[in-house]
Amino acid sequence: MAVVYGPGTALNQLAASAQNILSDISFKRQAVAVEAEQQARAAGRTDQQVAQAKKAAVERFDLRYGVLLTKALPAGLPTLSNQGFIDAVAFEDGQTRPNLRFVAPDDHTVAIVVRPEPEVQQEDIAELVSSVRSTVATDDLGPVDVKVSGSPVVLAALVGQTREEIPLLTIASVIVVGILLGIGVLRERRRRRWLGVLVPLVAAGGAVLVDLAILGWLGSPASLVLVAVLPALIGIGSDVPIYLGSFGPSRRVLAVAAASAAGFAMTALSSIPFLRQLGGLLAIGVLVACAIGYLLRVVLQADFPRRPGASTVEVASAAGASDQPSPASSARRRVTTARLGLVVVTALAALGWAVLPTIALNADLAGLADGLPVEQEAQESEEALGASGELDVLLVGSGTSAEALAWSRDARAAVIAAHGDEVRPILSPTQLLGFLGDNPTNTQVSAALAIVPAYLLGAALSDDGSTASLSFGVVPSSIGAQRALIDSIRDQLPPPPEGSRVVVTGVPAVAAREFVLLDESRLWSNVLGVLAPASVLLLALGWRRRTEAGQALLSAAIATGLGLLALRLSGASLTPLTCALGSLTAAVGCEFTVMLRNHVSAWRSVLVAGSTSIAGYLVLLGSQLDIMRNFALVLALSVVWAGLASVIVALAFPGRVTTRDDSRSPIPVDADRGLAERVP
Repeated sequence: MAVVYGPGTALNQLAASAQNILSDISFKRQAVAVEAEQQARAAGRTDQQVAQAKKAAVERFDLRYGVLLTKALPAGLPTLSNQGFIDAVAFEDGQTRPNLRFVAPDDHTVAIVVRPEPEVQQEDIAELVSSVRSTVATDDLGPVDVKVSGSPVVLAALVGQTREEIPLLTIASVIVVGILLGIGVLRERRRRRWLGVLVPLVAAGGAVLVDLAILGWLGSPASLVLVAVLPALIGIGSDVPIYLGSFGPSRRVLAVAAASAAGFAMTALSSIPFLRQLGGLLAIGVLVACAIGYLLRVVLQADFPRRPGASTVEVASAAGASDQPSPASSARRRVTTARLGLVVVTALAALGWAVLPTIALNADLAGLADGLPVEQEAQESEEALGASGELDVLLVGSGTSAEALAWSRDARAAVIAAHGDEVRPILSPTQLLGFLGDNPTNTQVSAALAIVPAYLLGAALSDDGSTASLSFGVVPSSIGAQRALIDSIRDQLPPPPEGSRVVVTGVPAVAAREFVLLDESRLWSNVLGVLAPASVLLLALGWRRRTEAGQALLSAAIATGLGLLALRLSGASLTPLTCALGSLTAAVGCEFTVMLRNHVSAWRSVLVAGSTSIAGYLVLLGSQLDIMRNFALVLALSVVWAGLASVIVALAFPGRVTTRDDSRSPIPVDADRGLAERVP
């Protein structure tokens, strides 16, 4: 940690400073007398004249500093054992003096401010918070209510919860997905049953291990993203291996894997590190799962599905054995009904896209800890201190000049005048050096800096004096309101002195900046997330199959729009995890559409793949973090919307259908018969 501030240490520093001042005055008084004597003797004065010169010099010195000493006399000796000194230094008119309110907000509350180093690592933050809690717990403070709070505490709580939940939720995901895979292959022969369960699970598990290895290689610590990625990847990563087992390593299956990875990768383009890691890990995981699934089948000598032949005869026989007098007419009615349904869901999806800008956005750091005990402690601390975070206005350039001190005074007054009900002044150079008056000279400022304890100066000035800091506590409010407050503060600040610049920083400022980035990117990030997988499908399948890519794009857009509409109607907020809903939904929507459109028996494989994806997300309902539970519900429903949209699109636009594989020379099946056959 960089420094610790508390009322006891602050008063002790002031007492030491006062003692030093008194010692300096005493030594200076003696030095003045000696200097006067030396000058008088050098001038050849008599002993009597020398004595008079010494007396006159001392009298002038006493006249200059007598007022200071007289004012200090009622306080008594400057020590912490002297209550009079404490009352005189810490209080004024029954209230805490402004320069000490950052450690004593009122007469019932004291604060110990622990400021970590700016570049402190996540692991060190957790260790620091644990040490502080242990220290507080071992002290017998009686009935005093002690709260340990702040952004580092929230971060440490998230880190601790993440470490607990990652293995538990990942194991739970493996179990649930394994059960669903087992149900999906009940009708297969024994060897195929084992392969149908083990290959997707091992492939997805391998993808998880590869992601962890990459994070370890990059030196990235365990984060909240892993709680979302690892359990979900067990479900999502199983999809392509399922298709490989059903249809073999066909061009379309490999195109689906690439398209899914592209959809997830669009999230990695976000300016928010949180989302970049989420998208990158999911994209890599899907590709790795595809590669492992293929290699496992080769190594285990598992037979890939045969090229069209026997199963094609099955389609023809089933179609020919129908007792319906007019199967073509029945299929056309299904197509008409599906297209009417497509019009309805397209209209609803368009409404969802239209209301996207109006969906509430929650990007507050403290909100990430909702559901944990630390969140309640944070709220109670906010009520006691009257602030939910610290906002720092930095003057970078020259923080110790007279001009900088004047700017600090004017800036503090301007902020308080404009936003006195929204901020609480904590500390500024003006409060520490206020005894200099309104217009001190550079010489006076330098002299004052020499007598004020460096310990206290460090709370408002950098060690080299190049930066002055004005600290304000921000009254609890929404992240949107804090964003507006910070923008207004920037407008209210006076122009900085020549050669200096102003920076507004602190946790509220960082949160506001991330809020702006998420808010500005919510539309284009979702649009790109829908376009990317469809574009990859077009490249992978070729221009001749552009209709498939277009239908996959339509399905992805509909599924995303339905998800957005559901969010708006439910009153739920977008979070940093669900802001990328388009990317996460489109990847699955394109996948389902391509498989359903081209394979007679795909509905069973898609159903199994969809159920494992949903399970991978729903496992996150076991998390204690509200943001994870929200993510689980939104993304599980997104798979449902993707499945619904894909089925409607596939039924509305029947095409040439193959049996279990789309070979380069697919056996065409009558569109109406194929459609009737692939609908269970």
